Amino acid sequence: MVIKMKKIMRNLYKIVGILTLLALFSCETADELIPTTGNEVTGIRIMLPNGTNTDFAVIPDENNIINLDIDGSIKTDLAKIRMSVSIPNNATVESAIPLGEYMDFSKPVSFDVIGADGAKKTYTVKLKVIPSAIGIKELWKKTGSEMGFTTHNNGAVGISGNYIIVHSRTGFSYFNLADGGKAGDMSWEGIDWQDLGFKLPLHMTTDDAGNIASCNAAVAGGQEVHMFWWKGVTAKPELLFKYTLESLPKAQIGRKIYVRGDLTKHAFVYLAVSNNNVILQWEVKDGKVVSETPKKIEFNIDYTMGVQAKVVPIGMGENSNYFINRFVNNQPQVAITYMDGKTNKPIYESEHHIQNVFHQWLGGGHAFDYADMNGARYIFLLEQNTHSWMREIFTVRAMMKDPSKIKDITSLIHTRVWNDWLYFPLDPAFGENGNATGEVKVCVAPDGYSATVAFLCTNSGIIVWNVSLE
Repeated sequence: MVIKMKKIMRNLYKIVGILTLLALFSCETADELIPTTGNEVTGIRIMLPNGTNTDFAVIPDENNIINLDIDGSIKTDLAKIRMSVSIPNNATVESAIPLGEYMDFSKPVSFDVIGADGAKKTYTVKLKVIPSAIGIKELWKKTGSEMGFTTHNNGAVGISGNYIIVHSRTGFSYFNLADGGKAGDMSWEGIDWQDLGFKLPLHMTTDDAGNIASCNAAVAGGQEVHMFWWKGVTAKPELLFKYTLESLPKAQIGRKIYVRGDLTKHAFVYLAVSNNNVILQWEVKDGKVVSETPKKIEFNIDYTMGVQAKVVPIGMGENSNYFINRFVNNQPQVAITYMDGKTNKPIYESEHHIQNVFHQWLGGGHAFDYADMNGARYIFLLEQNTHSWMREIFTVRAMMKDPSKIKDITSLIHTRVWNDWLYFPLDPAFGENGNATGEVKVCVAPDGYSATVAFLCTNSGIIVWNVSLE
């Protein structure tokens, strides 16, 4: 009985102690709850109809417009996309269609974020679905014998309207894009290359509108090049500019030509200087150069360009970013090098091909072209050595967006078929391609959903693809 009374008393003491503590705390003023202020969106989640979710860190522009790119199919129903946002704890969202329900992102979508203090900010989201897959259809392929090649003579290919143009040192011919049947030979009327120090054109190209450009080469300082252009395959050539190569170590020009834009309206012509890290750039307006004297671009890279030096700008403009090819000991490599057009320093510089990864690499990759198909960005590259060649594709959109996330060049491979060199070997009528020459030309359709890609390998032949977004 005594023990039981002691337990009761101990419990009473505990209850009294708790009541005393409650009384003490009740006498104090409660902490005032201060709501989190702010109406900033810090993150957005986009949910596609197929169930794919993608999270974005948000960086609005000065007008609170948020531009988002997301990988998906061109068949994505933009009217059935859902969105959620990250905002401060005490903020609210007002939207014509509540977040989490289907929204139509075929047009910009706006919503308001209202902070705890009542301040309101309107955001507008512009969403672009970038196709993450492409389909490849071979239109045709023909050997050098079928195309009328001459040994070691054919080094470039162009696309003009419904025609494929094939370079030769003695004349340019054009063929039907649909089937490769010969359609005619281009005019060289009035061209005076035979009067110059180096009398032959080693390259030819087409601009984004199908106009053609070519010049003789200069293989030493003091030699002069004359650049001509044609308004289509049936036009007569017109002189675009004359230029005398300055004395630089082992300098040559005319091995590779590139034109971005439309020569009849506005374009930039590029000649990369062989064996030097120099690019010559001419601006063209209405078929005339702004100045006969080119802009001299000296770029900073950890190797020296070889003979087949090439530059491919990604867009129009004097300071457009650009791709260049890579050389090691004057030998071209399979690599992706992306340059800043303002600083002329590399934004991304892959290692060159990795042996024993993806089986064996042939070697040289100086022949390539770049395509932007509604935001899907690809490099089409001709990999080759003296004995063999292959056609392949690298996807570069993720690299251009955030180079730091790319592990190595194998991360960029879209299409590289093992033993593909056996599919279309060199033409036995011509033998080895000792200089490992050739070219790639891409022409993107006006709607951006497809492109024509032509590959030419000297002493082998031509393959033409149709590439389409899926």
